[in-house]
Amino acid sequence: MCMSKKIYAYGMDGFIVPMMKKFVAEGCLPNFERMLKDGTVNQTFPSFPVWTPTNWATLSTGAHTGTHGVTRWRVEVAPGERINSFDGRAPNAERIWNALERAGKTSVAVHYPAAHPSGIESGFVVDGFGHPGHASTDYEVASCQAYTTSDQVATVEMDHDGTAVRRTQRSVQPIPALRPAAGWRNLPPSQSPPLESIIEIHARLGGDVNTFHLLAIDTCGRGYDRLRICRGKDGAARIAETEVGQWSDWAIEPFQIDDRKQDASIRFKLMELTPDGKDLKLYRSQVTYADGFTCPDDLAADLIERFGPYQEHASMTPYTSGMADFDTALEECEYQGLWFADVANYMLREHGCSFFICHWHLFDYLNHIHLNDVDPVCPGYDPNNVDTAMDYFRRAYQVGDRVLGRIWEAADDETCVGVLGDHGAYPDIRIANIRKFLVDQEFTVLKDGAEGVEHDEVLEKDIDWERTRAYLKDDKGFDIYINAEQGATFDEIERELLLALRTWVDEGVGRTPIAIALPKRDAYLLGQWGDQCGDVIFAWDHGYVSGYYGQWKGIVGGGAAGAPEVYGAHHGGFLPTRNEDISSSFGTMLLAGPGIKKGYERDYDSHGYIHAADVVPTFCHILATDPPAQSQGAIAHDLFEGNEMARERDEN
Repeated sequence: MCMSKKIYAYGMDGFIVPMMKKFVAEGCLPNFERMLKDGTVNQTFPSFPVWTPTNWATLSTGAHTGTHGVTRWRVEVAPGERINSFDGRAPNAERIWNALERAGKTSVAVHYPAAHPSGIESGFVVDGFGHPGHASTDYEVASCQAYTTSDQVATVEMDHDGTAVRRTQRSVQPIPALRPAAGWRNLPPSQSPPLESIIEIHARLGGDVNTFHLLAIDTCGRGYDRLRICRGKDGAARIAETEVGQWSDWAIEPFQIDDRKQDASIRFKLMELTPDGKDLKLYRSQVTYADGFTCPDDLAADLIERFGPYQEHASMTPYTSGMADFDTALEECEYQGLWFADVANYMLREHGCSFFICHWHLFDYLNHIHLNDVDPVCPGYDPNNVDTAMDYFRRAYQVGDRVLGRIWEAADDETCVGVLGDHGAYPDIRIANIRKFLVDQEFTVLKDGAEGVEHDEVLEKDIDWERTRAYLKDDKGFDIYINAEQGATFDEIERELLLALRTWVDEGVGRTPIAIALPKRDAYLLGQWGDQCGDVIFAWDHGYVSGYYGQWKGIVGGGAAGAPEVYGAHHGGFLPTRNEDISSSFGTMLLAGPGIKKGYERDYDSHGYIHAADVVPTFCHILATDPPAQSQGAIAHDLFEGNEMARERDEN
């Protein structure tokens, strides 16, 4: 069998195979159509819990959740010491780039969760943090923002997944009304007297203030139509210029942050400028470091010179929070996605890399806010919204198709082209508040005055430890800890807790929200063991989910289970086996190249799913390399030519 010498593993977070197939059938995704014909297309069984950090850890280690230990959004590395799960120290397992380096091969990881520190010396990392959240990176001077001269004021309403943002920021910041420019030098030609205003960029929300001056000009005599952004009151000190609906060029400027100067990239898009100059709305991109985000350090300058500045965060937040429109948010995501593809092509062709992997989050952002609008399984589905929302998805998958086309154009006959997805999503049907349930059942007791239980936000500091028998830790939870030492008391609490979870009934619909509840000793069934595993593990039944109250606002009528006030779509600690015509909670593995079957999709009913843990061993097999030391998955042999899984029973 002819095997590949190189692999593109382009990670598309939240990619949903059934939706992709729908748009292929419409004829609008030529590159994914090619993948269906010339490659293998499979949904994968994700690691439990079905969260972003958990599954990207599996997709880089080949290990199950219990082994790599990334069970939630923070990992406890010592008693009371927790680190972000996007920190390279979080996964307690070797990664595929470590195994490749040991075999003398070079890899590159771009915006990949927990890829830094990578533990390699000869490979490459571009932004090895890869967190999808708004205002969540060390490579950021300031998160994106809009400015307006109108009375409109807004705050960021939700993070990438519908949860409330953890730091307050005005998404649309009021600025002084445009007024006649005074005290300027080198004013540009204008058919009407130039007008001025000012914006401030606060480094990391409350840090150093960086001031820029705005100059509105009339280039054609039909009213104000162009905006110049300058360092001071000097028209020659221009850093950017934009007109309505158009992006400015990128600028790399020194910014003051933490009492030092940091070169960072910035660009603008003028959303509104009325001819009379009364109304102005200006969108500003994230201000992202122009250095320091790569290993080795000198790679950053090389990539920026070739492909333009790196934009770390591109998402739907500008659209959902009122900063800009959907088109603008999608344009930023496309810029980032194509930038990743260009870097992939360059590193595989010019730097001798054998393996590329990245994490691009567009589809997950969109799933959380609009999947419920296109899938009638959601009780909040409104047929009046479906056409607009479906077009948003169509256009997003067309962006993904262009990204796939960009890397496929550069792939040679010895290269495999692949797309990975960590999970899909499923529309909200019912929601559950596990912390309220534990409080109502008197397993968890709160201190007087503690707040947040109605929104599933009980913090450990608010727990009355003297009277509490069982509790959840601060982060999103699917596992419960028993507040007792091993022994008779522990065993009694465990029995009572399992009984309560297994018999909990959502009275509004007569269903049990919990599909399965297990003591730790039996949690192997859900891939759970090790030092990050709680004492009792549970999984929500189909149609139930928890943990996204920033979007839901609350449960209609109160209680611990019910309908959300606002519907969305999510993934998490529920059974990861929902698969409909549009929605799916499964992950994705698309692969084409030398030695790979054409037009193949495993028969899930007869042979089961490829597990997320199988991806790394399969890639290592293609590259003739031993898998990482803690890898536990199996090679998906049926993807390769000459290997068949179908087998008839011997009737004799």
